[in-house]
Amino acid sequence: MTKTLWDADRAARRALRAINNDPNLGLEVLARPQALDSLLKDLLPDSPREAAVLVAAAQCDLVGILREHLAQGMDLGTATRLAAAWFSGRMPFTGGACQWVVGELAIALGTDPGAIADVTVPDTGEPWTGSASIVLAWGDDDEGETEVPADLPVVTAVSAGWYHSLALTADGHVIAWGSRADGITSVPADLAGVTAISAGQYHSLALTAEGTVAAWGGNGFGQAQAPADLTEVTAIAAGAEHSLAVAGGRVVAWGGNGCGQAHVPAGLTEVTAVAAGAQHSLALTAGGSVVAWGLHDFGETAVPAGLSGVVAIAAGVNHSVALTRSGTAVAWGRTDNGVAVIPPGLGEVTAISANGTHTLALTAQGTIVAWGVNDCGECDVPPLPGRAVAVAAGYGHSLAVAARPS
Repeated sequence: MTKTLWDADRAARRALRAINNDPNLGLEVLARPQALDSLLKDLLPDSPREAAVLVAAAQCDLVGILREHLAQGMDLGTATRLAAAWFSGRMPFTGGACQWVVGELAIALGTDPGAIADVTVPDTGEPWTGSASIVLAWGDDDEGETEVPADLPVVTAVSAGWYHSLALTADGHVIAWGSRADGITSVPADLAGVTAISAGQYHSLALTAEGTVAAWGGNGFGQAQAPADLTEVTAIAAGAEHSLAVAGGRVVAWGGNGCGQAHVPAGLTEVTAVAAGAQHSLALTAGGSVVAWGLHDFGETAVPAGLSGVVAIAAGVNHSVALTRSGTAVAWGRTDNGVAVIPPGLGEVTAISANGTHTLALTAQGTIVAWGVNDCGECDVPPLPGRAVAVAAGYGHSLAVAARPS
């Protein structure tokens, strides 16, 4: 089994202790993403993955959430599990990353590492493998994109493209199914240690634990040919004909640029996440703001004025979606097909996904809400066997990961 090590050299642990022990900093910095991002550039220059997860945790104020749980009388094990599940629902990180960062923050709060040994092993960097899971798929199946392979191992994340599907296993491998056109489901045989996946129209991307990007599938616009010198990557996104990555807090783009979707705005820094639509792009900054560029025909790049506190982003064909720290989903772009119109009474959302002409939202209760175009049944969410923990919206189909009932 391939293991993804988090903070193997304990550099992040030392950085957290230095921040916590500094009278001018302290734990409050761990809830200020911009300040933390600046600090970690100096403290963790050689640990971009760990720095990215810590900044994301600051965006979500995981320290505050842990404190709230403990103030309610929860034991640390329960508080840690709840916080990790909440965090993993909002961010595209593996279960190992989410458990690691929550454990590290709990230790920063003054907790004995031994008290949380059953949920995280921060001293060794061992990944959390999660519990049993079930992958569900619905909607268009013309290319077999909803024909989930039998006997999948534990899956921690899914990504739905236009005609194919990807699943990331707990041991860092990628499984693909659906169309075989242009080799989009031909996962490289030696690909291992994967921490994130993204499916585009005819190509796929995978981010490895080493901070490198693997790409395969259609390459008519160069979208499946990552720059040779691309390293220290912390986030990826595959669009229709272009690809995005975050390296050193900056966005790197390649592939199709017919509408300026690969023309990254000058001066864009401190980026923690990206989303690639059909012909537009989004970036999320450490301060919780969203920057957009590319096609503007339906207002998909017109970020709402005053939008702040964003912790996750998603981009579809002609619309964009953001998730705020308070669990509110905000959408803009095409409205005549309902895809950028948030359903009334949606409630608290923990994850969003949009890759085509519909949107999926994972709620705090573990249910799934879908809206937008439903020509192929992509919005007809099936009964769930257990609590949903991840969602992925493709062009005409949808995917979800649900916890398997014990």
